Amino acid sequence: MQTTVLQRGRAVALAVLLGAPLLAPTPLLAQRSETVFSDGVGPASVVRLATATGEIEVERAAGETLEVTGIAHEDNSDIEFEVLREGDELIICALRVGIDRCTDDGVDSRRSRRDDRSRGDLIVLLPDGIDLIAASGNGDVRVADAGADVVAASGNGSVLVEVAAGHVHASSGNGRVTVSGAGGPVEASSGNGRVVVSTALGPVHASSGNGDLEIDIASLEGAGDLEFSSGNGRIELTVPADFSADLEANLGNGEVESDFPLTVEGRLDRHRVRARIGEGGRRLRVSSGNGDLVLRRR
Repeated sequence: MQTTVLQRGRAVALAVLLGAPLLAPTPLLAQRSETVFSDGVGPASVVRLATATGEIEVERAAGETLEVTGIAHEDNSDIEFEVLREGDELIICALRVGIDRCTDDGVDSRRSRRDDRSRGDLIVLLPDGIDLIAASGNGDVRVADAGADVVAASGNGSVLVEVAAGHVHASSGNGRVTVSGAGGPVEASSGNGRVVVSTALGPVHASSGNGDLEIDIASLEGAGDLEFSSGNGRIELTVPADFSADLEANLGNGEVESDFPLTVEGRLDRHRVRARIGEGGRRLRVSSGNGDLVLRRR
């Protein structure tokens, strides 16, 4: 289930990043709230939340009931909420009437409406053990606490995953991405924004098209590789004191600063470094078009 959910989530995240409208902030609109779903969903289920324009906020539920509240901010278009079931997946969408439709991949925007400023938010209480896929085309996504795997994506907005018991895949086309706690591997990316990951476990893959990376890993399990890249930004990596890896760093216009002794392999080049840290083993691949690599010891 975990692999399947992450694969589905990556496809949704890519669709959100490619298709999201970039809209300017809008004034406060007329608002209404309604209960969209309140029931159990069963073990080993997946909940997919989707809105073309709006925010998604997820908290962990105290019991076994999934509760979803929809908030409609309406201007010149109506907002409606729809619930679908597809196998073990429950799909909940916030839709702009006449513009969007709810599918098993989330929201499909069939056309655009000029000057449309309507927005549909989803506020969620999520039971333990339920995998989550949450995507907004234009709006922030915040997962405060989740008891399983999480895929969170925004085309234009910040993405925050504070606590997740499983794997985390977090991405934004234009906005800051923060993962502050995960119970498994982390993938975090932004097309244009800072990426910050602080997690108790690895491995971690993180990237930004235009922004710094700040990665803090308390411990590493297994021999999984670490990969970090930025088109234009500094990469700061903090790892355990007993960290070992084979470093491959390509820095177009930057240098390597390290708290760890580096055993350099081949010709010495401050922009292109091949070196062993400790006993070596896992690969640490780092690239930046314009920025330094800083390796910190915890």
